[in-house]
Amino acid sequence: MLGKVLKYDFKAVIKYLGPLYLVFIGFAIIIRFLSLFDVKGIIQIINALLIVGFVLLVAFSFVLTGIFCVKYYLENLFKDEGYLTHTLPVKKGTLLLSKVLTDLIFVLITFAIVVISVIVAFYQGGMFKELPAFLGQTFDGIKVYQFFLFIGFYGIIAYLTTILMVYAAIAIGFSKSTNKVFHSVKWALVFYFAMEFLYLGMLILLVVIRPAFVVHLESNMFMLTDLLNFLMIFMIFTACLGGIFYFTSYKFIEKKLNLE
Repeated sequence: MLGKVLKYDFKAVIKYLGPLYLVFIGFAIIIRFLSLFDVKGIIQIINALLIVGFVLLVAFSFVLTGIFCVKYYLENLFKDEGYLTHTLPVKKGTLLLSKVLTDLIFVLITFAIVVISVIVAFYQGGMFKELPAFLGQTFDGIKVYQFFLFIGFYGIIAYLTTILMVYAAIAIGFSKSTNKVFHSVKWALVFYFAMEFLYLGMLILLVVIRPAFVVHLESNMFMLTDLLNFLMIFMIFTACLGGIFYFTSYKFIEKKLNLE
């Protein structure tokens, strides 16, 4: 059943994000096309504006992906469409899990589209010639590509945790009988500042427990393994927060759902 729900969610979200992906590819093709000519005057200004617009779109690509995924979550489970969704012979946990997996799939698709678009727009011969050698270098016993894989994995966990935070806030907000949007925004802000406070507390605790890390960070004794160990702790903590938000969303959808 999860596969069927996931397939339905994918088709629904692609209707939102498909046009965004087409805009990415369109920007890239136009920028590449104009780069083939010695553009001057108004065409040069247009090309410069296109590049600026493209860079801004890339910068906000993951934010836009998250916004559209949250929009679908809200409409599919809590708005008018929710009356149909919740009559399906599917467990609430399956509905929620499908939304999370859909978010994961689309953040990976967005990343792939961004990379492809950037290559199409700006690729020059020999641009990646030194890349394999760079990624294969070893620093403090860790290869560069391993470091980037770790950062990417951490980024995905942080991204999904943020989405789950919003999901939980919406689930709580829409359990109320009135002012559902207001309560959703209120809880999103509460969760956000609580997370920031917890991260700050974690940082202070780590500094107190292991002050040597700060000493190394400020000196040439700093090691990449120190940074990875530091980030690993925060990654595990972030994943735990994501689990809490997921459980909160599930419980409110399961027990306290109050559709409009």
